[in-house]
Amino acid sequence: MQLVRYRPEYLEPMLKLHRSAKVGLNIGISEYDEEADLRAIEQVYLQSGGEFLIGLLDGEAIAMGGFQRLSENSAELRRMRIRKDIQGQGYGSRLLRELERVAFQSGIRTLSFQTARARPLTLEFYRRHGYRETGQGFYGEVETVHFSKELNEQELKINAGNDID
Repeated sequence: MQLVRYRPEYLEPMLKLHRSAKVGLNIGISEYDEEADLRAIEQVYLQSGGEFLIGLLDGEAIAMGGFQRLSENSAELRRMRIRKDIQGQGYGSRLLRELERVAFQSGIRTLSFQTARARPLTLEFYRRHGYRETGQGFYGEVETVHFSKELNEQELKINAGNDID
């Protein structure tokens, strides 16, 4: 998988990947409102000191994810998606490690996020990668679990991934 920084030509494939991940979740928010940040990646993520990556396999978008800077040293991990039919093959781990590495290099020391409680495999994925449950809440009508992780330079060096193209 090749990881590249988001560019406008990835908008439609990215939205398709995002929408496929929501199948079966009744979020209770209009699609337009729920996807507002995805239509404004440059402003929401990149220009504010965050990052947004697209994973390409044979030129096709199969993964996506980013982080939105919240403060000088904290950010929210957002929109992590891996195409359903290739989950469990290490693409998500590679994407997550690269986002953590880029975040750490930009001064981020704490990454946090929320994800649907109804996705037990997703919850286990983040726990395996050192994220701790810090609370619960709702995203629209979806019950969520909140996670957080303190980024560690030594761990990032051990798990170093490839640079972004």
